[in-house]
Amino acid sequence: MYLCYPARDCMHHGGRLLAFAGILGVGLFLAIFFMLPRPDQIQISYFPKVHLPEASTRLIPLVLGDDSVTMTFVGDIMLARSVERAIVEHGTSWPFVNLGNLFEGSDLVIGNLEGTVRDVRNLEVVNQMVFDTTPDNVQMLAATGFTHLSLANNHTDDYGAQVTLDTRQVVIDNGMTPFGDPNKSQNFIVRENINGRSLSIIGFHAFGEELSEILEAIEAEDAQGRFVIVYPHWGPEYVVTAPDSETELAMAFINAGADLIVGSHPHVIQNIEVIDGVPVIYSLGNFLFDQDFSANTMRGLTVQVEITNKTIELDFTPVSIINGQTSLMSDVEALGVCNEFSLPNCYLSVARE
Repeated sequence: MYLCYPARDCMHHGGRLLAFAGILGVGLFLAIFFMLPRPDQIQISYFPKVHLPEASTRLIPLVLGDDSVTMTFVGDIMLARSVERAIVEHGTSWPFVNLGNLFEGSDLVIGNLEGTVRDVRNLEVVNQMVFDTTPDNVQMLAATGFTHLSLANNHTDDYGAQVTLDTRQVVIDNGMTPFGDPNKSQNFIVRENINGRSLSIIGFHAFGEELSEILEAIEAEDAQGRFVIVYPHWGPEYVVTAPDSETELAMAFINAGADLIVGSHPHVIQNIEVIDGVPVIYSLGNFLFDQDFSANTMRGLTVQVEITNKTIELDFTPVSIINGQTSLMSDVEALGVCNEFSLPNCYLSVARE
């Protein structure tokens, strides 16, 4: 046992020990911090490759209607961390005040809500990986024009099953329709009938759900002659070209009966292709986020989709995100982004078989 006398000598030695321990603690924290990978270096493993038998050639059902149906899809929406701090500083209208008439003419406006909703304002720090916001921010989404929000992602259960249920209810209370789930999206399919056309919107969380259950759900909706939209949360983050395994999964959706696939989760814009007459948008990137560590994560696409009896028309609009605020790009910037992803004039027309 170490003894010291008089008492002031004990205090002197104790203070030196506390100072040494503090310096050691700070050094250890800095060492761990600088050893961590940057967000753009993180690769998340995801679903294994799927090898399913190819279906016979399928005719996309022509759900006849007198008029077309127009929907706008956007990318990942996060209302926590620095985004919520910007809202607190500038007001609830801040994030989307520069969107103009982006959603004008759309029957549905659909986005992916990353996070939970509670009455308690958390104001998480930037590198905190749980996202939580408040009901007034969800009300702002409704006021902006959103009609449908996907909950099929890896953050809507950040605070447990009950908070996921509460989040779903807040979306409903604000006049919007939630669909999908972190674990059981087949139980939360949304069916809409617009202008005489029957639509089904199916979420899929690739990191928390059984693929077979979603394929069965797609087949069941397709068997009823509905236009089936699959909105998967899938793929590796920060990769601008979807891997082959993701294409195989898209083909599985199409073979089961999907008519349109619009993906989320990678946080960057990914390639767009047409498989057997079905548009596949692997990722629209971010629509509102605070991932300012790269240019790719601070931009995204929105797409207005018009369904007619003969075609699916896709009109893309690039956006940029600065300080928790989403804005339309200039014409020159927008065309540059679209050309980067082989979308001349930001437009794509797909003939329906």
